[in-house]
Amino acid sequence: MAKKNSGDSDIIVCPCRDCGNLRHKHCDIVFDHLVMRGMDRTYTTWVLHREHRSASVQYNDIEILESYQMYKDVHFQYDNVVEPTHEGQGEQGAEFANLVEDAETPLYPGCKKYTKMSATITLFKHKATNGLSEKSFNELLEIIHDMLPQDNTLPESLYSMKKFLKTFDLGYERIHACANDCCLFRKEFEHMDSCPKCGSSRWKVDQRTEKVHHGVPAKVLRYFPIIPRLQRMFGSPEKAEQLIWHSTHQSQDNKMRHPIDSLAWSTINNNWPCFASDPRNLRFGLASDGFNPFQNLSSRYSCWPVILVTYNLPPWICMSKENLMLTLLIPGPKQPGNDIDVYLQPLVEDLKELWSNGVRVYDAYSKSMFNLKAVLMWTINDFPAYGNVSGYSTKGKFACPVCGAEILHDG
Repeated sequence: MAKKNSGDSDIIVCPCRDCGNLRHKHCDIVFDHLVMRGMDRTYTTWVLHREHRSASVQYNDIEILESYQMYKDVHFQYDNVVEPTHEGQGEQGAEFANLVEDAETPLYPGCKKYTKMSATITLFKHKATNGLSEKSFNELLEIIHDMLPQDNTLPESLYSMKKFLKTFDLGYERIHACANDCCLFRKEFEHMDSCPKCGSSRWKVDQRTEKVHHGVPAKVLRYFPIIPRLQRMFGSPEKAEQLIWHSTHQSQDNKMRHPIDSLAWSTINNNWPCFASDPRNLRFGLASDGFNPFQNLSSRYSCWPVILVTYNLPPWICMSKENLMLTLLIPGPKQPGNDIDVYLQPLVEDLKELWSNGVRVYDAYSKSMFNLKAVLMWTINDFPAYGNVSGYSTKGKFACPVCGAEILHDG
């Protein structure tokens, strides 16, 4: 069934215990893995091989698999023999190996379905989905901890759970922003207490008493730096191999199956052949739009995520949610409008650095250091968001970005 659903390809996701649906292998190799290593017991319905889920299947079967991704990427970075050419990799690799080993410890002796990590992630998702308070969640952890065998590995509190998960977290930057979207309080504005353009306070102001709460920012932009995340991607041998998939899979029959077959890709190759000469150099798409994170509680709140899509990856994982890179979380309650460029500054700076100078990265697949560069190929937006991101007017006589310039020229 899995081979039939893969179409013309003999490459399928391997559901053995070691690969855990995270590696693509030839069907014959998958067969050998299943015989020698056994099936991943959590994978009961083959949704990743296009089998339909039955209504009776518990969501844990898939959620647990997804929960592994966060620390599996770290595990892959250090699961091979560490090369001496990668400075400082040995000591750091041993540290992460111990952390991953601790994360993969069974929830209690003899438990085959849950590890310390999968149980922690499952419970944390339950808290986030159902909006449990810290007090009620701590009480729930205490009850579950008491029900389990005495030598279980489940964290006993929300604090210890967050501390455990933070080990695998790359972190993010909290950047204070003007309440009117005029500027970010960074670089030359880092130590200012008011906006240099509109004069509004950097800190939260009580509208009733006009009291300024120093230390409490009026608005906070969250930036997830992309360079450390790209370094971690290339630190995984499997992921590094996937990032050069495009170099050997260009269409031979003039049919588009991947962005490598597009005009934009070939235009970059023709204009910047030095950049195109290394298939490891990355090509991104940027997507952004507003959404209401509070569901029906506040229909007027608009929070804007900014996401990078890595088009070097094979088409079957290019748009998978674990490979969509959240880079910015622009706060509400109102949309940034044409001032979105203010919030894009830290991301643009990193993209400029990746394009102009590049960064030194260790490639775990070729086991060598190289200078990584990247280019932004295009953006993905609906029409109003396109106007905000590009600065082009999407209203009035010249609304169409294709023919608007011609109308202006003819006029």
